[in-house]
Amino acid sequence: MRISFILSSLQLSGGVQVVAEYANRLTMRGHQVTLIAPGGTLSDTMLGELIPGVTVRSSRVGFKSHAGLVWMARLAWSLARAVPPSDVVISTHTPTTAVGLLAGHLLKRGRLVWLYQDYREMFVGRPFEGWLLRHALRWHECALTDSDYCRRELSSYTPGKVIVVGIGLSHPELLQPRSIQSLRTPGNQKTILFVGDARPRKGLQDFLQAAGEVYEQAKDIRLQIVSKEDLQLDCRVPFEYVHLPTRAELMGLFADCDLYVSASWREGFGLPPLEAMGCGAPVVLTDSGGVREYAQHEVNCLMVPTRDPQALAEAMLRVLNDAALEKRLRTNGPLTAVGFTWDSAVDRFERALLDLFEKKGTPSSGS
Repeated sequence: MRISFILSSLQLSGGVQVVAEYANRLTMRGHQVTLIAPGGTLSDTMLGELIPGVTVRSSRVGFKSHAGLVWMARLAWSLARAVPPSDVVISTHTPTTAVGLLAGHLLKRGRLVWLYQDYREMFVGRPFEGWLLRHALRWHECALTDSDYCRRELSSYTPGKVIVVGIGLSHPELLQPRSIQSLRTPGNQKTILFVGDARPRKGLQDFLQAAGEVYEQAKDIRLQIVSKEDLQLDCRVPFEYVHLPTRAELMGLFADCDLYVSASWREGFGLPPLEAMGCGAPVVLTDSGGVREYAQHEVNCLMVPTRDPQALAEAMLRVLNDAALEKRLRTNGPLTAVGFTWDSAVDRFERALLDLFEKKGTPSSGS
């Protein structure tokens, strides 16, 4: 099968990494996979994560930040023209659904599917993208989502077929939880880990406020803050900033920390807390929607309301001061994570695409 993914960029992000995983694994199953992204947005980091055989195309018109409507229309048309003849054309990030409409319906490049990983809070103050979010399912044959939360949100806008395919954990060989005994060294500071960036919806400021409250009662803590951005932080708690670690380094940080905290306001899935669970870290997280796919309060995590630093601080202190709770979370987290495999996710993804052709004919030979 010939499968083309339309991306807003090929820059490092959780959503783009999910597309890369699908592209790699579908290619390994014999499909012809092409990624199409705006000119000037192909990062060496993401290109390095693609296996040989995945084709990457870029538009002749490049992306411009703060571009006007005329430029964005030119970019959309250029992206649509870059889509090769395909059996399935997949819109990804919501803005690409307009490109999908051009490529799938006007240029007849293939049947149109939406890989939906977004949520409405992404597009506050962006009326055009908000309109696409509410209406784009109308011109797609179906949508595939990471979580039931995404399925319910998208289905609330427009009638249409929405299928949960899920995602998996990459490089499961790197998920190697440490024993609790090996982590407990008398006199050592306890490390609280956060992974995210400065966008308000990622909750960094909520986390820093909560950590400050914890520090008032537990001076033996330090923070590790991991980001793809070059953050400038104002924090009264001792901290270490880690910029763009490798995947192996990040898994080591998860495994070695005393507590992992996610403070996001909203997530379509929320992969880092699940990765932390897989590495045996005790997890405190906010009820950001997509995390409900795996998070079970008091079983494999403590879950608190979003945008509530006080509740976040109280949960953090509970884990730091309760050895039995810490042990339970460290034990149950890896048991949860093993259920999320890419083989299973790609099985569901591939089946959903093949189902499009059961009543409408056989896809073109793609391998």
